[in-house]
This record gives sequence, structure tokens and C-alpha cells, in this order.
Amino acid sequence: MARAALPQAVLCFMHPVKTARAIAEAYHEHGVRTFSLDTVEELEKIISATADAEGNPAADLRLCVRLRVSSEYAELSLASKFGVDLADAAPLLQATRQVADWLGVCFHVGSQAMTPFAFVQAIERVRAAIADASVVIDMIDVGGGFPSIYPGMEPPPLEDYFHIIHRHFEALPIAYNAELWCEPGRALCAEYSSLIVRVEKRRGDELYINDGAYGALFDAAHVDWRFPVNALEDDLIEPVEEFSFYGPTCDDADFMKGPFLLPADIQAGDYIEIGMLGAYGAAMKTAFNGFGNAQAVIVQDEPMASLYRGDRADPRQSDNVVSLR
Repeated sequence: MARAALPQAVLCFMHPVKTARAIAEAYHEHGVRTFSLDTVEELEKIISATADAEGNPAADLRLCVRLRVSSEYAELSLASKFGVDLADAAPLLQATRQVADWLGVCFHVGSQAMTPFAFVQAIERVRAAIADASVVIDMIDVGGGFPSIYPGMEPPPLEDYFHIIHRHFEALPIAYNAELWCEPGRALCAEYSSLIVRVEKRRGDELYINDGAYGALFDAAHVDWRFPVNALEDDLIEPVEEFSFYGPTCDDADFMKGPFLLPADIQAGDYIEIGMLGAYGAAMKTAFNGFGNAQAVIVQDEPMASLYRGDRADPRQSDNVVSLR
């Protein structure tokens, strides 16, 4: 799909665990040359799947070794599933360098990293891995983790993240023409999508709505994510109260504890905008138990919260270690 939409794009297959069939299709049919890995097993799989019909290994592979780093500063951890440990990184980097035309190191500090120091810590781990392996590195991919604004989460300005990443990247023992990559997910997509739901019933501080855990609100249910909400009825009044949501299915698991702040007199028949859904809202939506219908509407209003408008007050404290002011 990506190749069809963007014929000239440089495509990268950055999932560290891939099937041999998927690697072969990516390389031979879609022109993918960049792959990530975090084990020797995956490296051998890539070498085998990208070989030509005579079994000759590919000479144009661009390979990225994923290093495991801490997610302690992120709201959602990505530290346990992928990444080679620092103690095992040197042999893997050396083996990958032998077959790669171009070698990178990638990592992910976790989703919604709330301080730029998360990247400082990760890049220092990259420095140690490179020094231990004594290999030439052509690219550093700092992954994702760039935050957005949610209730109870006010990260520093994105400029702080960019500045400190650039500063520490430039001090790494890497090739003079090495590239700096990132993979922004939440920061790129979070602001673009809202969901309009209807309140079907109110039971105290619990609202029964017509979307939920099996629909576009997967994160609200399964990782207790607090999305911003806004009541759309003109006649609702303050003060606001804390509410939780039940989705439309019969499952107790179809529950979003929030709390979501809404006018105290909200009731059945009222509509609520749930904002900042990002990419996962649409991607996770299912038709479970028949609750799959939705209408997509393109609007031009501002997002419910933004790091890009330039009018946000700086939330940092005076002792912030990355403050430039």
C-alpha cells in the first residue's frame, strides 16, 4: 500500500521480528533495503530471504540493530518486547556490519516520553554499544516517544527534545556523514482525530456510550488512557464532574475508567467529543457484536490540545535539567 501510494518513497521495514516471506516480498517486490533486527537469528533470516536466485547474498542491505533502552520516563513502556541488551550488542553490531552496506542503531524510549532526558539516557547507551563494538555507524534512529498533550500530562515543548537529541547525536563516535532519524507516531498523529459519541444511559458517575473498548477507544479501556473530552450540548452547565464510560457491548471489559471531566448535568441523548485519538483509534476499531458503523467527517477546526500552535505556556519547572531559558 505504501509503495502504491508513494512510488518514490524510501520504505523501511522496522519491525524487529519478521517472517522470511515478508522480508523476501519487501526486498524483491517492493524495493525495501532497510530492515531492523535485534538478534543473530533475525540477521540470518534477512540474509537468506534477500539472497538472489543463485543464493548470492544481497550487497545493498541497510540494517539497523535495535538496542534495548529504558522506558522509565514514558507513560507506556516499550522496553520489554524488542531490543538487544547492551551486554550483547557488540557481537550483533559486528556481525551485522559484515553484511550491511549501511549500518544503523535504533531504539525506542517508550510512548509519550515526558522528559527529553529519556533520549539522553538512551543515546548514552548507544554510545557505549558503539564503543564496545568498534564499528562504523551510518545512522542513529531515535525512534518515537515524542509526546502530545493529554489531561494530566503536560510535556515540555518539542523543541527541547529536538535540541537535546541533536546535541548528543553530534557527540557520538559515528561516521562524519551519519544520518539522524526518528519515527514520530503519537506526536505526528495524535491531534488529527476525534470521535463523537452519544450517551445512551447515565448511572451515577458512569456514562453508557455507543463506542468503546472494541471500537475506537481501545486505549482508553486497555491502557487507561485519559483522552480529552468535550460535551457538545449548548444547554449543559458547570460544574464539571468526573465520569467513567461503558461501551455498547455486553462485556464488563468494555469499560473506560477515565476519569473524564464533563458537565455535571450530562444525560442520555447528549453528545461528547473524545479528542486526540491519533492513529490507533481508527486502526483498532472492530465490528464486534455488530457495533462497527461510523461516519467519517473531515473538519478544519483546531485540535483539542496541541504542541504546534506556538501559544502554549511552558510547563517546565525552574529546575528542569534541559531548560535553555
